Amino acid sequence: MQVVAGQIQDALKLLEKKPGCKDVREKLKGTMDLVRKVQPYTVSRSTPLSEFVQKIMDQIREMNFEALHEKGKVRYNYAKDGEFLNMASFPGQVQFLQFLIRKTNARNILEIGSYMGFATFGMAEAMPPGGMVTGIDIEPMFCDFVNELANERGIGVVVIYGDALVVLRKMAEEGNRYDLIYMDCVKHEYHEYYKIIMKNNLLAPDGMIVCDNTLLSGTSLHRSTSSGRSLDDFCQLVQKDDRVTSVMLPCFDGVMLIQNVVCGECPSPQTVESAIGNPKLVSIEEEPKESDNTVEDCTSL
Repeated sequence: MQVVAGQIQDALKLLEKKPGCKDVREKLKGTMDLVRKVQPYTVSRSTPLSEFVQKIMDQIREMNFEALHEKGKVRYNYAKDGEFLNMASFPGQVQFLQFLIRKTNARNILEIGSYMGFATFGMAEAMPPGGMVTGIDIEPMFCDFVNELANERGIGVVVIYGDALVVLRKMAEEGNRYDLIYMDCVKHEYHEYYKIIMKNNLLAPDGMIVCDNTLLSGTSLHRSTSSGRSLDDFCQLVQKDDRVTSVMLPCFDGVMLIQNVVCGECPSPQTVESAIGNPKLVSIEEEPKESDNTVEDCTSL
């Protein structure tokens, strides 16, 4: 919807400069109104986020990032031309993450790119008792904000300061493993995050990777920017990786879901082709071969 809204807005600006076309402008304005209302509507008809999580978004909106950047409190200016640049996940996206966590009972969660904790605490609220969300962020201020809030409230959340690639490699050396990994960080590094995760079995055998911004306002589809090309390369890398199954959803700004394939349950292409031609070749009584359920069963990067 975000991609479509941007295109409609651009079309309206062009039409405003041209005489006539009143009917077209009115039709586009109606379409734009519909597009803008879809996400708030879906949020309002889904299980609501807690008041605590919603207040985090309010705090983010109140931040003067331009002043913080001038004072050296944050590394980057998150206010573009004086306008607030919100890097937090959409509220509906956090509701979606909560649904996945409750459905899969994920209790050990990794978030690559935590920002100020909107999605972080949203995920923490959905995990079972004793669970933990471990985040990574490059901004010390964001790490401190989330960690202090988590300590105050006794929530199982910790955000590690550092470059995501460096921290991920350290996690791999420590033998960590996660039930759900939420990837929402530097877009041109997605493929490197993925390689580290898969090579070192950071993802549990029945775990899931959720990747945000895989459409990136349509730039991955058109390969029109450096980040867009990197994201498209990443999506193709995943799509061709026979160790996993994946699906890209055209919601929010594009979300890709990735899960491991258990090799003992993977029919060969020849078996599938034969079964289609001759249904009698399929036997539901045949037991699959045992597998240790690790990613390395299949192949390595």
